[in-house]
Amino acid sequence: MFKFCKTQLWECSRTLSDVAMGRKPAETVIRNARLVNVCTHEILDNIDVAISCGRIALVGDAAHCIGESTKVIDAEGQLIAPGFLDGHIHIESSMMTPIEYAKAVIPHGTVGIYYDPHEVCNVLGLKGVDLMAEEAEKTPLKAMLTTPSCVPAVPGFEDSGAEITAADIASEMKHDYTVGLGEMMNFPGITASAEPTHNITGETLKAGKIITGHYSIPETGRGLNAYIASGVRCCHESTRAEDVLEKMRHGMYALMRYGSAWHDMPVIIKAVLDNKIDDRFACLISDDTHPDTLINEGHLDHIVRCAVKEGLDPIKAIQYVTINVATCFRMDHEMGSITPGKCADIVFFDDLQDIRITRTMIDGDVVAENGQMCVEIGPANFPEHVFHTMHVGHPITEESFRIAAPAGAGKTVRTRVIEIIPNRVGNYERLLDLPVKELGDDDVLIKVAYCGICGRWSSSSATTRRARRASASSRASASRRARWRRPSLTTRTICWSRARTTRIWRWRPTRWSNAAAACARSRTARCWRWCRCPSRA
Repeated sequence: MFKFCKTQLWECSRTLSDVAMGRKPAETVIRNARLVNVCTHEILDNIDVAISCGRIALVGDAAHCIGESTKVIDAEGQLIAPGFLDGHIHIESSMMTPIEYAKAVIPHGTVGIYYDPHEVCNVLGLKGVDLMAEEAEKTPLKAMLTTPSCVPAVPGFEDSGAEITAADIASEMKHDYTVGLGEMMNFPGITASAEPTHNITGETLKAGKIITGHYSIPETGRGLNAYIASGVRCCHESTRAEDVLEKMRHGMYALMRYGSAWHDMPVIIKAVLDNKIDDRFACLISDDTHPDTLINEGHLDHIVRCAVKEGLDPIKAIQYVTINVATCFRMDHEMGSITPGKCADIVFFDDLQDIRITRTMIDGDVVAENGQMCVEIGPANFPEHVFHTMHVGHPITEESFRIAAPAGAGKTVRTRVIEIIPNRVGNYERLLDLPVKELGDDDVLIKVAYCGICGRWSSSSATTRRARRASASSRASASRRARWRRPSLTTRTICWSRARTTRIWRWRPTRWSNAAAACARSRTARCWRWCRCPSRA
């Protein structure tokens, strides 16, 4: 049963027919709009839309649908398009609750999300997932759950707060708010035909629901074929244009990512721009979006604008966040287009080349105008136990971050480290000669603790000039082994791994702006995330 509309179609089909024929007045009629028709890739002028029961009854001339009680919205020549759908998102990466997240994205035209709360599930298990789903239902946002599939992500290595089995997945698939399986990160288990992994995907297939993917390696041969053959329908982990092209050629939906952390879209969208192909399998998604991005840039509207700047046709960009996403999740008969019978999820804007949402409708109701919510949503209400999930096992002090040099070490220690590539998933392997020194009271290193369960950073202090000089000296003497071409870097992250404990020092270059530093601090201070990290420094 489709629960993501105000009224089931079978309940209101007679009413919609009556409205379309003029026998009953519509509840709402939009007049004088320019319709972005995502079904035929065209702009239709002077279009009316008649709405009843939260669904569209008529598209065309709706003069005969207007009665005394009908609410009439004059679009005054504005463009209207289907509400935007994000095909892959982690709400908790926004560092907000589902309620606050909905308040942030709805004014930007987002009407629905397919979310995978695997970070919360890593801590609280399926009870945490259900808590998120229950809170999301308090909002107008259509929050469609894809149940986390890989908890823990690496069995036998991580200390997670839960373990998800095939039996758990079978149970979760019975919920009416569950539309599929969250990203199947264990692609080695799929390609190796591991029984526990295929049992998890099998329960999803038995329920007739969608398996979302995570095939992150640059391989497009037998492995990709095996992965798709197992039933995985889409993947958001492409980092090369050829990955996107081959996935679409093999019938897999390519979800092109442009979030706060990962900016893959400008690179991989060339699969569409440089090839004369049918792009029905192409979608735009955010994956992870931080509060500063939502506030300063937007959500899917921002991603659409960025895609247009890269050269993508604007109507195609809108298709990538509407009908293509709905079709990926086999929901195009209910949403994703402004056509009769579909949910009345509609956005208004003025400029096709620079989309700025002025009004958002969900199920026929205006829920946001001019960047502000028009409806009240109550506060979050979580049980007390979710606020007490951080279990480190011992006090955290500055000493917790001190790394002892190996016995007999000289002035430097050759260390295998990881260097991040800003805005990309990949990284560099480096060999770095780090100085051995006894820290005094006036030496303060910026230290970053990495929580392996949540996968997020938490900074502790600022670096001094002495630390910068020491780190600069170390970098100058480093022996480098680059996996990919080195870009210009603004930050560098060095990490040491010992068994299950990861300790990281992060250098902040002198040119790193105060704004960026404040942003990093705010992301830590405002972090809303349930953590459980036993015996981890």
